[in-house]
Amino acid sequence: MDAYVYIRIASGSMAEVLAVLAAKPGIKRVVPTVGEWDLLLYARGATLDEIGNSVLAEVHQIPGVVQTITAPVVPPDRAGLFGIAVAPPQILPNACYVHIKAAAGKAVDIGEALAGMEEIDGVALLAGRWDILACIAQPWETACGIILEQVHAIPGVLSTSTLVSIAFDEGEEDRDQFSAWS
Repeated sequence: MDAYVYIRIASGSMAEVLAVLAAKPGIKRVVPTVGEWDLLLYARGATLDEIGNSVLAEVHQIPGVVQTITAPVVPPDRAGLFGIAVAPPQILPNACYVHIKAAAGKAVDIGEALAGMEEIDGVALLAGRWDILACIAQPWETACGIILEQVHAIPGVLSTSTLVSIAFDEGEEDRDQFSAWS
């Protein structure tokens, strides 16, 4: 079972939350994002119950974590995607995670169309607010054209919302105590 965990954190706590998440043995892939959520985490477990308990026991206990939402991935065979090579979206910096709301009965068709596009690096059908998650492993400046021209053109796509992952750089403080802030 796979799931994507969306994490909202308190202002100013990015470095600390990332450090704690990196030290957790079961958490391998997490990336800071620009958009509705601050972090996107890929979770894997034997069951959704196991993933949910892990999020509650490990992620919710991190100082600075304010809210999470877990979106389980619908297994491709349960969704009717038989014989189609569908790679789940990988968690990468400098990529765009496009969340797609599909018209009733169109999620599988949209998933198949996305899986066949060269520009799409991963597709997952989700349970929750959004029906589909697609990864475009390109920076926003490139991906926005793909989203507007190709993803929105797929029949049945009602709306999209995109999280843009970033390579977080805390930055070095290069001021002494007497320097003015600019």
